Amino acid sequence: MPPDIPTDPGPYAAFIARYLMQPVAPGSSEPRAAAETEAAVGGDRWFWADDNAKVLEFLTLPAVWRRHPREVADAFRFLASLCHGPFILRRRGHPRLEEVSNDGGGRARFAHTFMSIECDLPKGVVQVGMRFHDGRNARNLTLTGNHVQFVQGGVRHTLDAEDAIAAWDIRRGDDGRLRLWHASELFFDGGGTRLRLGRLTYAYGFDARSMAIDAEAALDLDPAAGDVSEVVLTIGQDDLSHGAGGVGYGALHAEVPGPAPPLRVLAGEPAKRRHPAPGAAYWCLAQRDGMRGFALGIHSLPREPARVSAFRVAGRVPDRLHWVASEHLFPAPARGARLVAAERKWITSGGFYDRVSDCAGLLRGHDAAPGAVPLDLSVSYDYGAELGAFARCVRGLSGDGGPSDPRLRDEARALYDRYLGVYAENLLGAHRGGDAGAVFSRPLAFVAQSLVDMLAATGEARYREMLRGAMEVLLAFQRTQTDVAGGPSAVFLMGQSGGSAVPFMDCHSAALLALVRAMPVLEDERFAAALDHGLGAYCLATLRFELGRLRSKQDTVGVDFVDSAGKRRVMGGEWNFCAALTLRAFKALRRSRHPAIQAIEEKHRDRLGLLAAVMHDQIRRSMRPREGGALEVRTSVLSGEGNSETQPWAALALAEDALDD
Repeated sequence: MPPDIPTDPGPYAAFIARYLMQPVAPGSSEPRAAAETEAAVGGDRWFWADDNAKVLEFLTLPAVWRRHPREVADAFRFLASLCHGPFILRRRGHPRLEEVSNDGGGRARFAHTFMSIECDLPKGVVQVGMRFHDGRNARNLTLTGNHVQFVQGGVRHTLDAEDAIAAWDIRRGDDGRLRLWHASELFFDGGGTRLRLGRLTYAYGFDARSMAIDAEAALDLDPAAGDVSEVVLTIGQDDLSHGAGGVGYGALHAEVPGPAPPLRVLAGEPAKRRHPAPGAAYWCLAQRDGMRGFALGIHSLPREPARVSAFRVAGRVPDRLHWVASEHLFPAPARGARLVAAERKWITSGGFYDRVSDCAGLLRGHDAAPGAVPLDLSVSYDYGAELGAFARCVRGLSGDGGPSDPRLRDEARALYDRYLGVYAENLLGAHRGGDAGAVFSRPLAFVAQSLVDMLAATGEARYREMLRGAMEVLLAFQRTQTDVAGGPSAVFLMGQSGGSAVPFMDCHSAALLALVRAMPVLEDERFAAALDHGLGAYCLATLRFELGRLRSKQDTVGVDFVDSAGKRRVMGGEWNFCAALTLRAFKALRRSRHPAIQAIEEKHRDRLGLLAAVMHDQIRRSMRPREGGALEVRTSVLSGEGNSETQPWAALALAEDALDD
């Protein structure tokens, strides 16, 4: 370690305690959690589950825990507050709902805490997408594509809603609420006479304190239309699988009353179909081909489930839904009445959507007690960071000389065991069942490391057996290749299908760290070969690094690999979280007392020493001293600040002992 890089974890922890730990709700001092960044990013102040887990993992180092017990408690309580049934929810944020643009003609854009909202009301279109700070913004939901069906004089009629729009408005109140609406004047042929059916209004409501989207269709019948019956109002979702940003939906799940199992509709060949679902109290549209921690979902709770009669479904390409509309039925004859169909919707970008009753229960519970700040109901990416944090709490409270808090230890262990079971069932189980996209390798590596910690803390053999199973799956992410000299090499991919089958440096390094930690426990000869070949994939790389308007040529470390087209490429480590995770793996390798690991470290020592020097210099140039003895590690050499992922990972890489035995 260069002498100008502190190995004492204290300065890194001081930055977290002084600058990142902030109130989760504005105007309140409690509860606190680690904010994504010290200052709001573009008006956003977010608090992530997985980042707080990474912070907690670092804070539970004995030397840090003794100095910062309040921060440990705050991070743990925040994580525990996001645990609901099988779900660890993704993030909270300070309320925000601001107008970005408005042309005065019904076309406008708005920024919500976690959503982008756009409308073209003269066309009857409202679009909603998830918001991120790393280029993953997408258009998840397009609310349009509606019609009305009814019977009058024994004749069934169908009228398009958006073709007859005559009025619209945008209303944003001082209370943080937004209402978008458009209204259509509907006419039909009543036996050679043009009759007015009435006014059909679609209204969509948003609230800065919630992720809920209120969708309402209201038909004010004209008494002159006479008696109409069998009226069907729809709430439509169109252009569902446009492909931009990976958006595509392939399944519909619905909770129906009675003992019958949930309705499941899987997209197949392009067709239009009607699927009866009388009384559906919850339904969702789900992405089928993404990793579960990233898969998209659109969830709906009908206001009056008894009105729901069916779902209309259409596709344009195989295995993709293009348009889906829920049908709300008003069978009785009506004259001059007001008929209303309504649903409350949420969008997510990660979930276990086949667990229909659990999803429905989560939505109902949240709807009944929404809270004062918006909550992203997506699941945390893959539970590995959270399991690692809970395991470190248990381990830190189970050894001699460490802090003593039996209640926290027991709560952490209960959470660990619960979500280890969820991970085994919903992710490892799905992977073993043939779902190649279920698992994300980096969190899987963290799960493996958490099992090493739990075995060290408890000595229970069941954790060893689960570690064996997790490592078996992790090895399936290994892809062998040859290096530039023609020797054996291997990389660990992020995922096993589509665009995820790439060895991002953080995923590769997390896998090697898991191998180093698992080898002394399991004594599997395959681990030594995987570690040896995986170390051979690291290389020096000179890359063009762009950040906003800044551009630089950066000498860094990367992962050398041959892509599916046979082209040699490099996945760079210009971001400090990648370099830090790699340095942590190198340090664990260097400190290991296991004979086979020592032999591998000796074989690669000279190369790894050079690579480590480059990464240490990269992190050193990214450091910034702060008041109160704090030391900030910025996210890159070009970045203006650090964040709640980079800081703890850099600290664990640089601290003398990260407990990675």
